[in-house]
Amino acid sequence: MAAKKPARRSAHYHLRFQILPGPRVAADARALAAFCRSHRIEEVVLFFAAEEWNNGLLSRREEDRWFKAVRTAKTILDRAGIVTSLNPWMTSLHCDRGRTFPKDRPFTPMVSPLGEVAKACASFDDPRWRRYVTRLYGRFARLGFRVLWVEDDFRFHNHAPLFWGGGFEKSILDRFSKSLGRKVSRPELVQALLKPGRPHPWRKLWMATWRTIHLEVARELANAVARNMPGETCLGLMTSGPATHSVEGRRWKDFFAAFSINGKVAHRPHYGPYIEAAGREKPFSVMMLDLQKQFRPAGTESAPEVENFPFTTWAKPDAQTWSEMALCNFFGSDALLLDVFPFSGNQPLKDPGVCALLKQSRPSLDWISARFSPDWQTTGVSLPWREDAEERVHLSPGANMYNFRSLPFPGGFFHLNYGIPTCFQSGPVSALFGQVASVLDDAQIDDLLSRGLILDGESAQILQNRGFGDLLGCEVRAMADRESETYAIEQVIRSIPGISRGFYMNANLVPQMARIQPHREAVEWSTILRPDQSRFGSALSVFRNRLGGRVVTYATPNPSALAGHDCRRLLAQAAVRFAAGGKWEAVTVRGGAYLIPILFRRGSATRLVIYNGGVDPAVPVWEGNKTWGRPSTITVLAPLAQPQSAQARKIASPVGSGWTLDRPLPHHGFAVCEW
Repeated sequence: MAAKKPARRSAHYHLRFQILPGPRVAADARALAAFCRSHRIEEVVLFFAAEEWNNGLLSRREEDRWFKAVRTAKTILDRAGIVTSLNPWMTSLHCDRGRTFPKDRPFTPMVSPLGEVAKACASFDDPRWRRYVTRLYGRFARLGFRVLWVEDDFRFHNHAPLFWGGGFEKSILDRFSKSLGRKVSRPELVQALLKPGRPHPWRKLWMATWRTIHLEVARELANAVARNMPGETCLGLMTSGPATHSVEGRRWKDFFAAFSINGKVAHRPHYGPYIEAAGREKPFSVMMLDLQKQFRPAGTESAPEVENFPFTTWAKPDAQTWSEMALCNFFGSDALLLDVFPFSGNQPLKDPGVCALLKQSRPSLDWISARFSPDWQTTGVSLPWREDAEERVHLSPGANMYNFRSLPFPGGFFHLNYGIPTCFQSGPVSALFGQVASVLDDAQIDDLLSRGLILDGESAQILQNRGFGDLLGCEVRAMADRESETYAIEQVIRSIPGISRGFYMNANLVPQMARIQPHREAVEWSTILRPDQSRFGSALSVFRNRLGGRVVTYATPNPSALAGHDCRRLLAQAAVRFAAGGKWEAVTVRGGAYLIPILFRRGSATRLVIYNGGVDPAVPVWEGNKTWGRPSTITVLAPLAQPQSAQARKIASPVGSGWTLDRPLPHHGFAVCEW
């Protein structure tokens, strides 16, 4: 008997929707079921007590009222053949927003690092709140949902109006004091957490305390659901920024293990803006999906949050929403969690614009899903990071809790927007920008310096101060701010393909500039001038060190802050090729502003996805090494349109040879090249 062919992947719509308690529940549920059938929505994720219909954590009466409404709606959806999951909108509660604790459930409030006390957000260390939330999840689990989601208020940070967030309650301070062996006050602790330079030893211990509390609650929730579920139910966790989770001591494998029930768990990664954003911001979404894919355990269901808030095309245009859904499917997502309807409680057809969005998006999303699965991996310039980064990052004097930020995203923004693909696996070339240079071990730095490494001014200064100066090929003599120096112009002083020697570019607007002097063995490609044409220092230099590594150093901290220019893109692409030393197997893209590439590999197969983040239509040109030939197929995906076949033609220019598309790529459009 012939082996059964695997099912062809398609896009999966999971619609998040709120039905209000009251006399309309049954009618609203039937209308929702009909809408799902006509729009190929296989699963509804029911909200309760969400957003404008949230009065805070639930009183017993409010809990009963919402439970009855959810039970009725689920019964009707089940009969219609619609799978159901549940999304309680709060665990500890997102923010006060005028709310208070219910009178019959007076929970212990969160306390901020400044000592502010929340009115409606509960402490994770409050036994009364823990009993409440575990009983709540256990009670709703009895209804037999496929997934019970844990919302992203499962965090210490971001509980307005508290400064930064909570987690500085007396009971948590007492826990920490007990582990330390002496009494510690909140101001004393905060001062230690924010100590400039090398981290205070308490920082790691405090983050471990937070981690322990979160894992305790996660296990209690999982146990409550497991005890009460009538069939196969799993928990799903929404996550936001990895840096702020790192501040809370989160270890991703431990978190997913704590939430797992019978080995199953789901993940809802945040990755896109809630409102309209320029296409040049798309690298954030690319990197968020890619990074979270790396720390998610294999086999975890991934359903990214397709968010639009406060909803309608007045907040986010359909073309952008479509592009974000498409991006999820390029990364092999199992489903799309669609948060596209207002929480207000109207029936779906009251918002007809959503109907058109879902129907018009389906053909291209199915096309992507059939070709991209989770086992496709990105490749390109590597962006090093570690999940315990915020335990290690060095802070400046005067820092506050918001200054714990050491993500690799600045290096990714710079390279992706300049047509250079990135990834989070180790490779021949890495980009180390900013404070990430302070969180890696010496052995990790040695490894990076023995291959290709691209630095900005801040990371070069950090590595120099750590004793790696002789391997960088330059000396960082000072860091000047905008008001202390008159750095203004970058001048190219070495011939680069496509750029004439002597070419000037604006360097006048960045807030800081490192004054860098290359070593004798290094080669300076461009220099920083003052308005009087005197030399400030090197802008871009390259160096081959004694470890065999190739180091590229930009003087600007986070050079993506420099004014964008076609010649800057050519410099950046040439710098990556130098750093690779002939080992560069990726491609570079040019042909328009903000042409953002994502390069996927699986075995011997390669797929290049080019996104047009510029507003103007653009004709992409891609260039690789000599092994890159004509793609076997090319498909253009325009927003809300049917996929269209396209062709490539070979070109040669002063910039270099390459391949180009036979038609313009529209804003928010994708070109998919397959080899």
